[in-house]
Amino acid sequence: MASYRGVTGALLALESFLTSRLPAELSSEPTNAQAKLLGSADIANILTGNLLGIYLHRITIDPHGRQRTFASRGSDQNAPQAELPVNLHFLLIANAASATIEADLLSWAMVELANECQLDISHIQDIDDEWGQAEVLNIAPDEMTTEDLMRIWDVFKSPYTSTVPYVARTVRLRLRRPRTEGPPVSTRVFPGGKV
Repeated sequence: MASYRGVTGALLALESFLTSRLPAELSSEPTNAQAKLLGSADIANILTGNLLGIYLHRITIDPHGRQRTFASRGSDQNAPQAELPVNLHFLLIANAASATIEADLLSWAMVELANECQLDISHIQDIDDEWGQAEVLNIAPDEMTTEDLMRIWDVFKSPYTSTVPYVARTVRLRLRRPRTEGPPVSTRVFPGGKV
């Protein structure tokens, strides 16, 4: 399970994954495109340059995993480990000086994520070393209406650019361990004597 840095770790791992696979015809002269994690302040300003942006617009609690607990590993085998499973909803945003570069960036990223739709500890451990060995982050296209997508752009009052919604399932964030208690009470002794 990941620490609270698991969300950032997943996003930075995705940025690194796309950057390392960006083809030379897009990453070198004259295009000089890059994959970049974007924040709300970036979206609020006019995007410049040839870039493939990754913008986290929503985090949801995974309804299927909320009540799960996992057995502890290591020396403490007694207490189950509680988790907060979250899904990361992000947008892939292509911004470029020309329509062809914009289309190439977005279609290339979609093909890459279709071919390699999982990120594991090999992608994330440098960012969050608490990520579990067997944990895998699945990345898939997300369902989003055109109206909802346009509302995001309207809020920032930014000019629209080609955008595709994706979801990364599931980052398992570690919760605090429950309090440990002693064995059940089997005998009670009340003091006796004169009052």
